[in-house]
Amino acid sequence: MVLGLDWLTAFIKISFQIVFAIVTAIPFYFAWNAVASTYFKFLPEVWWKVPFWDIVAILLCAKFVGEIINNLTPKIISISQDNTNNSGK
Repeated sequence: MVLGLDWLTAFIKISFQIVFAIVTAIPFYFAWNAVASTYFKFLPEVWWKVPFWDIVAILLCAKFVGEIINNLTPKIISISQDNTNNSGK
């Protein structure tokens, strides 16, 4: 079998990230386009009406870059817990 479990889990993870970006972009799209032309007049006019798929792409890029940064930074604190209780015997 060419495609193993690793490929399947990676495909599912990426699919969920794409769906989450699309769903998250819906309220952000309407909120940004309703508010930007009123409250962000200091921005260039191109940014007042951002297309929906551009917002989805920005959210996807932010997610992937955030994961890369998270994987590259060292872990400062590591917490583990052991739930074995031998005193009840």
